[in-house]
Amino acid sequence: MILSRKLSAIFFIASIVMAFLLMMLLLVGNAGMGKVEGKALKIRHSSLLSIIECDGYTVVDVDNPWGEGLLQRYILVPEESGLPALLPEGTLLRTPVKRALLFSGVHTALFEELGVAEYIKAVCDAGYVYSKITAAAIAEGRVVDCGSSLDVNLERVAEASPDAIFVLPFENGGYGKLDRVRIPLVECADYMESSPLGCAEWVRFYGRLVGKGAEADSLFNAVCSGYEALSFVARHDASHPKLMCELKSSSAWYIPAGGSTMGRMYHDAGADYLFSSYEGTGSVPLSFEVVLDKAADADIWLMKYNSPLTKTCASLLAEYSGYSHFRPLREGNVYACNTRMKRIFEESAFHPEILLKELVALFHPDIFPEYEPKYYERMR
Repeated sequence: MILSRKLSAIFFIASIVMAFLLMMLLLVGNAGMGKVEGKALKIRHSSLLSIIECDGYTVVDVDNPWGEGLLQRYILVPEESGLPALLPEGTLLRTPVKRALLFSGVHTALFEELGVAEYIKAVCDAGYVYSKITAAAIAEGRVVDCGSSLDVNLERVAEASPDAIFVLPFENGGYGKLDRVRIPLVECADYMESSPLGCAEWVRFYGRLVGKGAEADSLFNAVCSGYEALSFVARHDASHPKLMCELKSSSAWYIPAGGSTMGRMYHDAGADYLFSSYEGTGSVPLSFEVVLDKAADADIWLMKYNSPLTKTCASLLAEYSGYSHFRPLREGNVYACNTRMKRIFEESAFHPEILLKELVALFHPDIFPEYEPKYYERMR
């Protein structure tokens, strides 16, 4: 009888322990990569971001632009707060991020605009950083140059001691040496968005990383209003010039696909973009013959290049005589942007309304007859 009672007591205690362990497993499971309970911010244009404000932290999910599921989940916790219990699974970032290593000049310009240039402690590919404040800080040694983004100097990374590294993700790509360091990686997939405003909306994520969430929301709202107003006027104009773009590079001519941010912007600017039928969110490699077949009779030719010298019609023909077959070159309707001298990438990523206004002025000169070009110049 005594043995029976002891066994019953043991089984009773064991059942309580098992129930407790099961409950804890369920709680941990709910705190994993599944659904997060909180206030979801309304995302207006981004196809990759979701932002959920929870009690004591913010969850930012970044969808995988190349496949199913998430690319990354970030858990943003204010530095002055303690860590909440049972945080969801993800990359933990204490905010504001005051020591950042940036891989792209696009993001250095954004940090400057948000008023947190002092948070930039290191960069990669310093030769492509044209933002005045950061470029000066690099030259004076106040911002560490960590070398090429393809071969990061880990000693300099250690010297900079960043709280987070803002990297550019690629399909099926790793981060080499950085995969071995214990520093959170912020995967900046904004460039994989399929619309200019989708890319610009990433300012709301970056703003929350540096403690400027409200300012970032206001900035994005202003960008949206300006962009949408310009696009409405341009798309309802009677004229829709046939547009070709970019240059032949080696054996291929890389053209923005119709679903890319630039392809969408050309449409929003009221152009008849001759390559809009090509699907995808990036660039499409085409042969010279295919481009010639589609665009020989284009009205306008836009191109970007990076050079210490300004291209001319003569130098363009010297590079490749086949360009003479395109009507815009023969009639003087080629507009070029030298990215070595113009900050088109840094400024247009999060301010697409500025570039859109320029395109509208080029495609519909009657709408902005007094407009002075900021990026593109007529090739002479």
